[in-house]
Amino acid sequence: MIILNGILPVFIIIAIGYFLKKKKIISEPVESFINDIAYYLILPCMIFSSIYKVNIGNIKNYFKIGFGLYIAIALTFIFSLIVFHRLDEKKKRSLVTTSFRTNIAYIGFPIILNFFGTQGLAKVAIMTGFIAPFTVILSNAYLSITYKKQNINGEDWIGVIFKDPLVITSIVSIIFSYYKIWLPKFLLNTIDLLSDMGSPIMLLAVGGGLKISSIKVDRFILGLSSFIKLILMPFFSYIIFKYVLVLNDMVDFKIAVLILGFPTALASYIVVKKYEADNVLSASAITLSTMISAFTISMWIFILNY
Repeated sequence: MIILNGILPVFIIIAIGYFLKKKKIISEPVESFINDIAYYLILPCMIFSSIYKVNIGNIKNYFKIGFGLYIAIALTFIFSLIVFHRLDEKKKRSLVTTSFRTNIAYIGFPIILNFFGTQGLAKVAIMTGFIAPFTVILSNAYLSITYKKQNINGEDWIGVIFKDPLVITSIVSIIFSYYKIWLPKFLLNTIDLLSDMGSPIMLLAVGGGLKISSIKVDRFILGLSSFIKLILMPFFSYIIFKYVLVLNDMVDFKIAVLILGFPTALASYIVVKKYEADNVLSASAITLSTMISAFTISMWIFILNY
């Protein structure tokens, strides 16, 4: 019942977002506005608010977690390359990318907040600060190397990474918290008010972006992509932190597994389209993994708790 009460509200709000978009109550300009306001304003406020309030003097502990997550992501990437290597080049590039990029911001943050509170949100935000640059580098490097029309140099990758508000806010928040930099109360209250808007706004954006009608062809490989993303990737994390880089803090352990068990990141569609891979297949993979994740996230929470 605890799992149901934590997970179900998240996906009900996603369903409301989908319904509002289908009924054209959320139009394309409105959807674009919601995504922009969530990504560039509300989400950074959520990250800053959660990290700033927590004592992260033991930040060195997160290097171990970050390293373990890097291994899990790299294993998933290699496995996807092997599994999809016989596909058409555009399809392969699309599915490899969607198999390891995870939707921490729009779905992960609300779920972690529901189950672990603001301290859990701070922990996942710090972990995001470690893995976001890695996944951005890996996906852009892979897509640009396999992109026949142009070569993207290191400066472009660095620009992509350090223009990402998720990365910028995570780094700034860690610095402010670590050095205990004072901020006036009214400013903190303003950030908190904006943060409180975060979860519903982001989940409505996810629902508005779903393209259920696109899941018509390539169902088998889409299902395989979702299996890799939602089952195999967090399984790698589970094994790493249970038996190799053992985490004694159970909250850290649970979040380190869950953070890789969320559905495919919405940003995958943008980067796949930019490098002229199969963006329709990418949209289908995002939609299917989001739908299935209602069950797989519940499964992982049950396993981690019992």
